[in-house]
Amino acid sequence: MSEITEETRVQPDSVGAFESLTLFKVKFDAAESTRSKELFGNGRMQVKVQVLVAGADVNGNAVHVPSEVMDSIELVHYLSGQPLSNGWRASDEQGRFTLESRFSTNDVSESYDDDTVHPQVRTFWVSSSSAGETQVGARLTANQQVIRSNGSTLYSAHDSSVTLSAKEPSAYSIESFRWQQVRRGNEEPGNRIWNYYLGLYPQGGQQIKLVDWIFQGERGSYIFAAGNKINEWKTNSLQGTLVLPELKNFLVVLPYAGNSIAYTFYSDAITTKNKSYSVTVNDRDGELTAVQALSEYSSIKPKSRNGEIFHFRAIDQYGTEHKLAIHTDFETRNFSLARG
Repeated sequence: MSEITEETRVQPDSVGAFESLTLFKVKFDAAESTRSKELFGNGRMQVKVQVLVAGADVNGNAVHVPSEVMDSIELVHYLSGQPLSNGWRASDEQGRFTLESRFSTNDVSESYDDDTVHPQVRTFWVSSSSAGETQVGARLTANQQVIRSNGSTLYSAHDSSVTLSAKEPSAYSIESFRWQQVRRGNEEPGNRIWNYYLGLYPQGGQQIKLVDWIFQGERGSYIFAAGNKINEWKTNSLQGTLVLPELKNFLVVLPYAGNSIAYTFYSDAITTKNKSYSVTVNDRDGELTAVQALSEYSSIKPKSRNGEIFHFRAIDQYGTEHKLAIHTDFETRNFSLARG
């Protein structure tokens, strides 16, 4: 269900049934006077748009607008009166990427000349999947009549709208992304754990927060590189994981405590012992974390070396996707960042 806010008042005993609308307004916020806003046309960023209505009986007394009328409210293109289209979409549900308002959702504090008007509010969240501009109005059905907020309805003087302008999502060079490697420390001998932090700092270092990432449309901590018995310098086991942004700790398990004599004669340095580490992740605001886990020792599992290039999409605070790739160099045990 959509969000509906009602401001009620004690009505006189003489009031009758709902007959007509005395108020039908489209606003960004019930308490906001702004008539136009910008958003990114990325399909995720949303702007709150509210429809305010008030009703009267046949004698002009203020009455409650029936629920069936409230439920019939929908946003439309102002000029045509038709439902939003061409990439524009109105949802009953607020997503993660909302253009903030200076006012709270339930603040309906605008002053009206007629103190009998106490609006009921229906809230929508509007997004666009492409760049463009539209004028947004509303329509509803009352007493078997479709009423539009563009003044086109017979015997209706309601004329109200807001304008939304969707901008092309910003794209940044790979130099705008910060890819920083930090050693965890205090590992067992032969084990090494690194956090790689991914941030976005364009325009002279001003941060745009990265809040999520996806791989092939899916979420979840993902092992993008793994190797066993790789026989590189002080390394036989390697694992790289891009960690879910909501996690604060990530479990790493590494082979350790191998036989030093066996390591001298056998390059695989196989051991049956494992050490578990709880690694702190996502501890930098607005940055994503990848974890690299290395060991001089290998497990008894078969020899393997997988995942040289990992393509994924980082999502910033405005909901815009950025195509990136992590390149794994097994020889140097290094993860490097590149454009996807």
